[in-house]
Amino acid sequence: MIRSLPIFALSAAFGMVAVAGTAKPLLTDSQDTYVSACLEQSDTPERMIEICQHGLGGIGASDRQRIEMLDKLGWAYYDLDALDEADEAFTEILALDPNAEVGLQGRAWVMYNRDAFPEAAELFRQAVSRKPSAGNMAGLAASARRAGQVDYAEFEQIMQTALALNPEYTWAMRELAWRLVDQHRLEEAFGLFEKASALDPYDPYSAYGMAFVLTEQDEWEAAFDPISRALDLKPDFISALSRRSLILLMLDRPKQALKDAEAVVAAKPNDADGYVRKARALSDLGQRAQAHLVLEEAESRAEPGSYLLYWRARLFADDLDYEAALYHIRRSVALEGADRFDHRLHADIALWLEHTDEAREAIDRALELYPGGEFEQYTNALVLIAEDRFDEAEDTFDAASQAGLPEDYLGDFLSALVAEGRFLQAIKMRARYGNEGAQDVPRSN
Repeated sequence: MIRSLPIFALSAAFGMVAVAGTAKPLLTDSQDTYVSACLEQSDTPERMIEICQHGLGGIGASDRQRIEMLDKLGWAYYDLDALDEADEAFTEILALDPNAEVGLQGRAWVMYNRDAFPEAAELFRQAVSRKPSAGNMAGLAASARRAGQVDYAEFEQIMQTALALNPEYTWAMRELAWRLVDQHRLEEAFGLFEKASALDPYDPYSAYGMAFVLTEQDEWEAAFDPISRALDLKPDFISALSRRSLILLMLDRPKQALKDAEAVVAAKPNDADGYVRKARALSDLGQRAQAHLVLEEAESRAEPGSYLLYWRARLFADDLDYEAALYHIRRSVALEGADRFDHRLHADIALWLEHTDEAREAIDRALELYPGGEFEQYTNALVLIAEDRFDEAEDTFDAASQAGLPEDYLGDFLSALVAEGRFLQAIKMRARYGNEGAQDVPRSN
């Protein structure tokens, strides 16, 4: 299991953790030795470090006992995020036995948490060859995927094998669920997050995953309970705070959204996310000038990535300042991280300014990234109208509608047709979409 807890101060003396005011003796049973206590007791990480350090400092322990004590010591350090000390313990295991599975696995997780994914994957492969456990298989799948060594199908196969070995391994469930989100397999992802949450009701990450998937499905009301549960379990969960701010915005509760956004900014002042949430909340509260100032501040404090620049453009577009919006969205799409949302907004802004060629280039880039997107297809239909390709525009709008475009977009599309003098086409489309089952009625030329 991957765990992340605050680092406690480590005492320089004897390489042990200082436990202030410890009243409880390290050995609670008169029959215990430090070796037996290290191997058999389950205690706080700080106390385990002291006990195991004492056990390792004595004499008479066999190599096997030393390996077991070092394993306990390594995981105690790991639980305190003291990765350097954990790595030393696991490395010492491998000095005693280069093939020890516990040493290979321990070092693999340390490398994984250092984002050294190729090294982690190699260590997990060696650990799997010694013991194909659920933890080793899941670690191999996750690290090899992040190292670019396996494609999605291979990743899923290995992770499903890990879950077959341990059907209640919640970390593997969450890891697989997030990759299903990447594949837009949202129902499957939600099912895994929900199962993990049922297995461990005190896990904030599964509750967060459930909320995230629901927001991707525009189920904003339904997302509020799991995101609140995640924050009840982990109040300093910054990603959950940011997500709840977004949910509150979509539920038209900007004052509460603003409070969460400000907490995100305070916790991560060099990250654009909180500033964007804050600016959107201020905008919804009618404080548009202040919203722009917040995003200006974000540029001075955080890296001006495509996400931040997208929202700078979006807010200017909402203010009908299309020239300023175009300036910022051009900055956004020039960056490596630009996505389909950036390119679609670029196309929309260029259309509003009647830059048809620029709009065409932008929407083509969006469609390359997400060809089946209903909103991408809708914007493409508007660009086709600007290009006087009216029949293609209607076909494209039909495809967008079939893909899930909300019905209220029809009026805007018909208005665009009428603006180009396509009165009869607009009337026929209105009639066709007004019929029951009109989505299945072929267009008549």
